[in-house]
Amino acid sequence: MDKKDKDIIKMSKLLKHWASHNDSHEEGFLKWRDIAKSKGLNTVVDNLNKAIEMMDKCTHFLLKACDELE
Repeated sequence: MDKKDKDIIKMSKLLKHWASHNDSHEEGFLKWRDIAKSKGLNTVVDNLNKAIEMMDKCTHFLLKACDELE
């Protein structure tokens, strides 16, 4: 296996890892969004909802990049 193949394999693994890592962060965002909501912190809730949406988009593109490698 040449160097390029090793790099592509590593990149694929990293992309999957980053997507998974994003999912674990999103769980925390959801938890703290709900806490903020229960305390009436509506602006915080709105910003966390936007962060969750952006994290989902980021994960989508990471996985799309990974699909391009396979």
